[in-house]
This record gives sequence, structure tokens and C-alpha cells, in this order.
Amino acid sequence: MDKVDVRFPQQARPTANLPKNAQERAIALVELMVRLTALLERESAAVRARRPAKELAQIVKDKQPMTLVYEEVSRLLRVDRDGLASLPPELKTALKEATGKLYAATADNAEALRVGSAAQKVMVDTVVGVISRQQKAPSTAYAAHMGGGRGYSAPPSGPRTSAALNTRL
Repeated sequence: MDKVDVRFPQQARPTANLPKNAQERAIALVELMVRLTALLERESAAVRARRPAKELAQIVKDKQPMTLVYEEVSRLLRVDRDGLASLPPELKTALKEATGKLYAATADNAEALRVGSAAQKVMVDTVVGVISRQQKAPSTAYAAHMGGGRGYSAPPSGPRTSAALNTRL
């Protein structure tokens, strides 16, 4: 038995407003799949257009609850086999078309995200390579590649390339 603190009454949790029968579920599912397909297409276009991260984060934020509701309503509809079988043919056709469009948008979205991720990785690897090369610069003022010989050249600046004066001579 759960303990309840009676000193601080808790608000009643809102109950989910899910469709009650197969027909309502199918209609809601078609509408939800149309909205989710449009959102996935918008996200794919934003990734390809390299929109700011804030905009992409908002799309993801909008997508998550829709996806959760889609999963729950579709599960409820799949479990109700008798209700699913008794749906009107035009509603079954609408479900099939919406499902096909959603799957196509999902595949396109996955490809856009994969390509965007690969492009981001190339850019990050390039920046890391440049920084690594800069950090491997010689730490002394006498370097063969600076000035073509044993001459003095000013050392590169930065924390890893500081020079010290030998005062023991």
C-alpha cells in the first residue's frame, strides 16, 4: 500500500483522453499520422537546410509526445482485432494510406538525420585535427622547419609553447 502524506493533498492525475472504440481510434490514428508525417517532413527539411539547433530541438520536443500517443493508440487498435475487422472499408483505406506516408516520411527523416550526423562528424573531425596540429607545434624557438635552418624564429604563442630562459650559462 502506498503511503500518502495527508498534510499536503495531491492533485488528482488527469486521465488520458484516449478514444474508446476501434472507430474512434482509427479516426484519431489517421489524423495523428497525418500530423506526424508533416512534422517528420518539416524536420527532414530543417536538417537538410542546416537550421539552427534551437529550431531542431523544438521539432524534437513536439515530436516526442505525438510519437508516444501514436504508439499507444496504434497498440490499442491492434489489440482490438474484432473492432479492427469491423471498420468501414474507407477508414481501412485511409489507415493504410496514412501508414504508408508515415513510413516513407520516417525513412526519409532517418536518412536526413544520418546524412546530417555524418556531415557534422566530418566538421568536428576537421576542427579537432586543426587543433591537434596546432598543439603539436614545436615547443622551442629553434626548429628546423622555421626559417629553413638553425636560425632563431619567434616561438608560437600559447600555453603549450612557452619558452624558458636558461640562466645557468
